[in-house]
Amino acid sequence: MTIGLFHTRLIVANPVIGGPVLTLDLLVDTPKKRVSGVARVTQSTSPPVQFHADVWGDYSQVKLDPSSEGHIILSLAGNPSGPTSQIAETFHLQGILGLDWASGFASYKYQFQGHWHVVQHAAVSPAPVEQAQAADYASQAGPAAEARHPLYAVALQQAQASGDLARLKALVAQGEQQLANADNLTQAVQQLQAEISRLEQR
Repeated sequence: MTIGLFHTRLIVANPVIGGPVLTLDLLVDTPKKRVSGVARVTQSTSPPVQFHADVWGDYSQVKLDPSSEGHIILSLAGNPSGPTSQIAETFHLQGILGLDWASGFASYKYQFQGHWHVVQHAAVSPAPVEQAQAADYASQAGPAAEARHPLYAVALQQAQASGDLARLKALVAQGEQQLANADNLTQAVQQLQAEISRLEQR
């Protein structure tokens, strides 16, 4: 799992043509297990939906199976102005994700035009980062080429500028460790899908 601060962009949606699509742009602080960002819900069919909220929350890691690496339990709340405002919350999400932060399922509700709308058990998948839609994070993440990427740019620049061979080797080792964990993340996602199938058959 990525250590430090990283950005992820997710789509949460059911496979229904014209149904609501939730896009989450999140900044994940792994040392504090805190998450903040922006949620957008759109729906192309009538009635059209254009919902927006600043979101915040936290996450924990749990193991559904002792042999697995675990999963992410994500909880988010949101409103139009952020956590320090006095405006009532207009968004809530509960999700279970793979350790890759790019798969899983989530249920959420949002208040739009005075009514709460509930979406249950929607699939989570990585979203392509598009320049226009990623504008809110441009100042924090810079040009984004992937759905999820660690924010190592500063560390890399500092290490290169210093010419410190030990620091450069340490950064390379961190990158290689993340690549080596790819198979474990895939296995954890498969275990999550099996658990979801088992629960659905109850």
